Amino acid sequence: MASAVVDKLLADEAVTSGFSFDNCRRNAFMEKQGITFPTARKTGTTICGVIYKDGVVLGADTRATGGSIVCDLNCEKIHYIADNIYCCGAGTAADTEFTTRMVSSKMELLKLRTGREGRVIGALRMLKQ
Repeated sequence: MASAVVDKLLADEAVTSGFSFDNCRRNAFMEKQGITFPTARKTGTTICGVIYKDGVVLGADTRATGGSIVCDLNCEKIHYIADNIYCCGAGTAADTEFTTRMVSSKMELLKLRTGREGRVIGALRMLKQ
């Protein structure tokens, strides 16, 4: 009995998958009823990663702030670690830059010692330390 219910739910989901405007209609209705929604607020770094069939695309904003003051309009937040590894950083820009340079250096030494590209898990372990 339970598997029949699960099969029905999965079948229904497959048919109704994709973008839906149901929440837009709901929100418009609620606004007409006098309900006010909180306004959007900028809170910091925007970083996005998209995986597709042939690779990965990374994107990030370039603004660095100190409290409510914009300190740098051209702060790089996508950092090179190795030919096959990049890291996106948020937070204290100097710490992120120093940490990724250190890991990049260690990955290059590993490549020179072994003759092979470093693995992502190795870079991840170094970043976590």
